[in-house]
Amino acid sequence: MTLKNIIFYADDDTDDLELVQDAFARFTNNVEVVTAKDGVQALSYLQSLNIQTPTPCLIILDINMSILNGRDVLKKIKELPHLSTVPVVLFSTSSSTLDQEFAKKYDAGFVTKPLDVSQMEMITELFIDHCSDEIKRNIRRHLS
Repeated sequence: MTLKNIIFYADDDTDDLELVQDAFARFTNNVEVVTAKDGVQALSYLQSLNIQTPTPCLIILDINMSILNGRDVLKKIKELPHLSTVPVVLFSTSSSTLDQEFAKKYDAGFVTKPLDVSQMEMITELFIDHCSDEIKRNIRRHLS
């Protein structure tokens, strides 16, 4: 049985959700993208993960989501022991220095959303790199 990397992506913009899912489509043998449409849904999913469920190798959060924004979700994630080592990237149309400093403070990456599909494909390659070591850890955990 081949284990897939799970990349979790939360964004309230359906066009952005679709763009990310399309960009990861060529990696479907190795990657499954799980999505949430707002911060509350994202936090609910992430808090429900346990030792029996695969942990994402990467969490991508839109900063400006409705209901609960990406900053608040990031803060809550950092309080969850089972997610403490999972890389998180704030993904936003903003290129604000304050947003970048916030990401750094919470040990998260920061990526400005691309303008087109080709830029998204390049960013996807960077996201995939975050998962390469995590999948090895998942395989060892499931075999032991």
